[in-house]
Amino acid sequence: MKKLIYILPIIAITFLGCDKIEDPYPKLLDDGSTVVIDPSLGISFEDLANINWIKVEGTPTAKRNTIIEEFTGAQCKFCPDGTKELVKLDNDYGDQVIPVSIHAGNFARFQPDSSKMFFLDLTVPIEEGEVVGKGEEYLTTFNKGNSYPRGIVSRITPAVEEPAKWKGEVDNLIDNPMKATIDLDVWYAESEEFIRIIIDYEFKEELVEPQNLQVYIIEDHIIGWQDVKGVFEEFYDHKYVLRRVLNGLWGSTAQPAILGEVYHKEYVIRKEAHWDSNNLKAIVFIADNDTKEIIQANQTSVR
Repeated sequence: MKKLIYILPIIAITFLGCDKIEDPYPKLLDDGSTVVIDPSLGISFEDLANINWIKVEGTPTAKRNTIIEEFTGAQCKFCPDGTKELVKLDNDYGDQVIPVSIHAGNFARFQPDSSKMFFLDLTVPIEEGEVVGKGEEYLTTFNKGNSYPRGIVSRITPAVEEPAKWKGEVDNLIDNPMKATIDLDVWYAESEEFIRIIIDYEFKEELVEPQNLQVYIIEDHIIGWQDVKGVFEEFYDHKYVLRRVLNGLWGSTAQPAILGEVYHKEYVIRKEAHWDSNNLKAIVFIADNDTKEIIQANQTSVR
């Protein structure tokens, strides 16, 4: 019989009495607790039971799923070609391909003036205590050459590759045995605009190497300017945009990897005002702490 493990439940609410953080993008205080609540919400663990949630039950992983992290930008005239490939792979492979578009670098520069072109900020925001956003950190790690459009499939190659190679990398992975499973549900509180991400994960192999659990929020269908081969389109549909990384640059520990144990983790945040809840998804994946290879992933819509 499988056992459901709640990691360190005693300390799950130790930080919930913190004063409200005024920083617009406060760092989520993931100290290893089972339930991690953004302290700026001003709620306790007990309060969660009194909130009216819209519940979206996700589909548990049945095979090895892959993530394609694409580096892109609204001022990159060839980047729409990368998006077209992402959409094609998304349609062809369904749940086994999870696209993420990371707007970073010079092509992602934006104007803080709504009367100008490229005023939308599609980058991952800089959080409290950071010098640059996490998107820029991923760019430095995986795309040192600042080539666009480029992407990396489940981080199995040392660096990003051109879109023509993504399908081959996906095909090399999707029939491999699963090393882990992820069951992901998302609850949304409309009046408070709270997002509650509920994760149950299980390792299917004994893994000696440390593994990390990572949580993303992405948004689809953001309409704004895009350079398309030298033509500036005002109503371009930006897809799979990475909006926020919830639990640190490389995630939080997912250890120990014990066969037959189901581990439970939750994150509770507030939806940002400029996000459209109808187009949001939570993405959760498990990655090797050293090599960064993503061994399993899942995604679920917010509502």
